[in-house]
Amino acid sequence: MFKIVFCAISILCLSACGLEKYKSSDLPASARLESVKVGDSKEKVLRVLGTPNYESNGSEGVGDMIFYAEAKKESRIFFDPQVVQRDVYVYTFKNNKVSEIQHLTLDDAQKVSYESDTTKVGGKELSVLKQLADNFGRYNAGGQDSAQRR
Repeated sequence: MFKIVFCAISILCLSACGLEKYKSSDLPASARLESVKVGDSKEKVLRVLGTPNYESNGSEGVGDMIFYAEAKKESRIFFDPQVVQRDVYVYTFKNNKVSEIQHLTLDDAQKVSYESDTTKVGGKELSVLKQLADNFGRYNAGGQDSAQRR
């Protein structure tokens, strides 16, 4: 009897460790992505592919760019979700014509290391008691302006 109860509890616990899948954003259909060619107008690209995920107005030396992206993530148990697939289509424009089309995947991603250092902000550090004492009487009653209270 103990073995049956143990097996049942184990199965329930392990089923909670299942795989969760997430998907952020959607790419246009592949036929529509392939129909856009270098030399097409920006208006045609927007008409065929729809609203982009991100649009960048060009600066000196760089033309306008629009981005269509999709990412798929997976998560197990209590771990943070991990990106397992990423597709980004970048359309670069010069004189409102497509000058370059790039398809970037997860393999093209740059590894960025984050610094955990923080910058101390100047100012007073108040204790909880000091904050409570300073704020005593500052709150209005019932959502009315304190000048209207009688």
